[in-house]
Amino acid sequence: MFSYFPKNYMWSSALMLSLMAGGDLGQIDRHLAPLREAEVADTDTWTKAWDSAGAQQAEFAEQDLRHGHRHSAVARYLRASNYYLTGERQTPPGPAKRNSYQQALAAFARAAELMPRPLERVEIDSPDGILPGYLIPAAAQGPAPVVIFYNGFDVTKELLYGFIREEFADRGISCLVIDTPGTGEPLRLRGVPSRPDYEVPTTAIVDYLVTRPDIDPERIGLLGISLGGYYAPRGASFEHRIKACAAWGGVWDYGAVWQHRWDTRSQHTPVPFWQLPWVMGTETMEQALERVKQWTLADAIPHLTQPLLIVHGGDDKGIPLSDAQKAIDAAGSTDKELRVFTGPDGGAEHCNADDPDPARQLIADWFADHL
Repeated sequence: MFSYFPKNYMWSSALMLSLMAGGDLGQIDRHLAPLREAEVADTDTWTKAWDSAGAQQAEFAEQDLRHGHRHSAVARYLRASNYYLTGERQTPPGPAKRNSYQQALAAFARAAELMPRPLERVEIDSPDGILPGYLIPAAAQGPAPVVIFYNGFDVTKELLYGFIREEFADRGISCLVIDTPGTGEPLRLRGVPSRPDYEVPTTAIVDYLVTRPDIDPERIGLLGISLGGYYAPRGASFEHRIKACAAWGGVWDYGAVWQHRWDTRSQHTPVPFWQLPWVMGTETMEQALERVKQWTLADAIPHLTQPLLIVHGGDDKGIPLSDAQKAIDAAGSTDKELRVFTGPDGGAEHCNADDPDPARQLIADWFADHL
């Protein structure tokens, strides 16, 4: 992986995700270069640098609009949202985090309404309260198949849009990028932690989608990235109105992953350690490590009988390839595939962030073939 920050894997991996979601290295470098050789990872400096990058792009977007350049403004607003969120992901809860997040939401909402095919914000009732998302409409007439796209441990629906853009839409498939328990708006604005039984939000989302005249209720797919590689297979294991499932990063036993990170104080942990109690909804790390033991697919994935794709990086430093192999082996599906990207393929790192487009195209093509 390209290590923009030679002494900080966490920051380098965050920057790579920003690029994966449509960030521009030259723009980022103008604001982040002073941090490259830092001996100490100063969170306040990190947040301010990314906020500065986001604010500059938002200002440029407003200038574009004053000149009537909507397409240019959309691109700028999307990058503004991306940069605010990249800084926010590493910022602990508090005023600075709230400010970055609110700025990101505002910039993305502005982009969504200005797009040639505007994104539709949806709010879905669930046992955990409203689950907010954006529907990326298929570039086709009539009821279309749809892929629900789940966050991982620390990303949001706005970054999910950056990861996938119009790849499904251009193949005649709608896509719902959505914040669910433990992610995005539910966590940040309402304090809703994650839950191990992800069939609960999955069922609520499917209940909503089947009521829409623009969605084919017989062709609903489910995709998850990073920890979404647990959320999506868990949801599909017990919600069989899902017709095809893909994990962009395999997960088997997330509790064991976190126990190893904590015991070794791993330098290859992509997020700060404070995030586990935050996402789990616990007061202490010890409580979080106990709770996260429930995030295992061992008992669930044998019930997954739909077509299943797992895409994993051969040099994933966050979750071992052996976990993806265990998940695919245990799945009840007869149509199942584990696709491993290695150095020559590109995309050998976690969620293929070092070269994501081959994996992105594979996933979109796979759903086009299975829905």
